[in-house]
Amino acid sequence: MSGPEPLFRVLFVCTGNTCRSPLAEVALRRALGEFAGRVEVGSAGVAAWDGAPASGLARAVARQNGLDLESHQSRRLGADVLEGQDLVLLMDPADRARVAQLAADSGVEIFALADFGRARPTGEAIPDPFGGSPEAYEESLKRIESHFERVVPYILAELREREVGARKPS
Repeated sequence: MSGPEPLFRVLFVCTGNTCRSPLAEVALRRALGEFAGRVEVGSAGVAAWDGAPASGLARAVARQNGLDLESHQSRRLGADVLEGQDLVLLMDPADRARVAQLAADSGVEIFALADFGRARPTGEAIPDPFGGSPEAYEESLKRIESHFERVVPYILAELREREVGARKPS
């Protein structure tokens, strides 16, 4: 990422980092609009192989929705990837214990995407479309984007708070 240091870092986590989390990554960048340059958005997978491309159907659904996954390369989630993240959003709440273990003392906030900003956890996962139909991929993207109505305002509030803090004289 070029330009000024990002003020906020978000990481999406799924299983293989070839479908759901890459779609969430590029969709959030778009949803952030003019603020996208101040937020570092990434993705990783709890069982990913480093360097795999996004699945063919994920790339196709991305293209059909004005998103670009052509240069995506998967990466395996590790403590090093979690370091410095402000917010980790899981596609599946079942991954929480594993991610929390890797994050150990990092202080990062970890939430299932579907539960973020809700008073009560739903336990809902974003269904993994891997091996499914184009419609399954489209449905995953729609579900991911539906949760951004809670995520984006939170990120924008954090950016405002951090920008004000950065301008205060020491």
